[in-house]
Amino acid sequence: MNTAAFAETVAANRYAPRGRNELHTIFERHFAEFCEQYDEKYAGTYGMYRLERIQQIGERFSTCGDYLQRVARIRCTNPECGHDYFRPFSCKGFYLCPSCSRKRTLLFAEHLTNELLLKLPHRQFVFTMPKALRPFFRHDRRLFSEVSRLIYDILAEFYHEAAGRLLLTGIVVAHQTFGDMLRWNPHFHAIVLEGGFDGEGTFVYIPFSGLQSMVEVFRRRVIKLLVERGMLNEHFARNLLSWRHSGFSIDNSVRILDDSARESLAEYIARPPISLKKIRYEPFKGRVLFHTTYSHYFKQNLHMFEALDFLADLTQHIPPKRLQLIRRYGLYASRTKGRWQEMPWVAERAPDGWKATHQHPTGREDLGYEPLSEEDEEVCVNARKRAWARLLAKVYEVDPFVCPKCGAEMKVIAIIEDPDELGRILRHLIKIGRSPPGFDPNRLN
Repeated sequence: MNTAAFAETVAANRYAPRGRNELHTIFERHFAEFCEQYDEKYAGTYGMYRLERIQQIGERFSTCGDYLQRVARIRCTNPECGHDYFRPFSCKGFYLCPSCSRKRTLLFAEHLTNELLLKLPHRQFVFTMPKALRPFFRHDRRLFSEVSRLIYDILAEFYHEAAGRLLLTGIVVAHQTFGDMLRWNPHFHAIVLEGGFDGEGTFVYIPFSGLQSMVEVFRRRVIKLLVERGMLNEHFARNLLSWRHSGFSIDNSVRILDDSARESLAEYIARPPISLKKIRYEPFKGRVLFHTTYSHYFKQNLHMFEALDFLADLTQHIPPKRLQLIRRYGLYASRTKGRWQEMPWVAERAPDGWKATHQHPTGREDLGYEPLSEEDEEVCVNARKRAWARLLAKVYEVDPFVCPKCGAEMKVIAIIEDPDELGRILRHLIKIGRSPPGFDPNRLN
C-alpha cells in the first residue's frame, strides 16, 4: 500500500495521545477545598480516617496525562518520514482515572477469558441487599471479603445437594460499591461455572432453579454474619427476617457461552464507577451534571451536584489499600489453578491462553500476577507492560507504534522530565500549531 493510501486508511481512526479532561478540571479547581472540608462536612457520612487515602489517589490522578509532568517522545523509524509525537505518562490508577481504568478493565477481561475461565457454560449472578444494611459495608469494608466467601459457599453447597456428591466448581466474585448517580449501592457479581467435576473427573452440568430458596439462604446468612460481627442486634435481625419484601435479591438471567460473552461480562464486573460520557462540568457555577439512563425509581436521568458533593460521592468508592475487588474460588482459586496440569479433565477444557503456556508440566503455576485493586488484581505483570499498544489497537483499531504517515514502526526515543525543557517543547509546539490535545496553553504562564 502506498503512503497516500495508507494515510487515508488510518485517518478516521488515528490515535491521539491522551490529554486532560473535565474530571481533571474538577479536581484542579475543587479537590484542595474538598480535602480541607472533608473531616468537618463529609467524614460522618462517607467514613472517618479516609482522607489520607483519598488524597493519595486524587493527587496521583491529577498528574495523569499531564504534559508538564513527564512525556515520552515517539518517532517513526523511517528516515524519509520522521513523524513524531509526545505522549504524557499515565497515573495507572483504577478508581478515578477513566483512561487508566479502561486499560486495566480490558486487561482483566483478557486475562479472565484467555487464562482462567474454562470452555464450559457459565452464568452471571448478581446479589443485592436492602438499603438498611448498605451503610455497614461503607464503614467496614472487610465485609466484602466475608460475603464473597459466603456466596461461594452457598453455590458450592447447592451443587453438592443437587448432585448428591461433592463437586469441584469454579466461581469469580466481584464486588461493586456504586449504583446510578454514584450512589452507595454495594452488590456482588459472580461468574459461576454451571456445574462441577466429581471425584472421577466427570463434569456434572447443573441448571439453576429455585432462586427464591437461594435468596432466603443468602438473606439469613448475611443477617447472621452481621449479628455475629456485632453490627446488628437480635431484635433488628428478627425484624429483617420478618419483612415480606426483604430487599435481598439474586438475578441469574445472563448465561455465558462463548469467549465474546465472557470478555464482555468480565469488562462489566471490573468497570470503574464513572465514565466521562456521563459528566458535564459547569465551571462558572461550580456544578457537575451527571447523566444516566432514566430511573423509574428515582424519576430522573440527570442529577446536579455541587462540585464538592460530587467529589464526595465519587471518592467514597475508593477502596482501602490492599482490599481485593475480585476474588476467585474453587477451580479458579490460584492454588487449585496451579494444579490444573494434574487434572487432565480440567486442562482439556482450559482456555487457549493457558494451554499455550502449559504444554509441558512445570509442577507450579506462573505466579507473575498483580491484583486488580492496586495490589490485588489478577493481571499478568508482563502483560501490563506490553498492553498499551495492543489495547489501543483494540479500542481505536489502530496501532500507536505504527506510523500513521507511512506505516513504518515507531519507537520511543526519549523520556523528558525536566520542567524547563518540557515548557520549551510545549511553547514550540503551540507556536507551530501542534499543541497537544486537551492542553491549556495558559498553564505555561
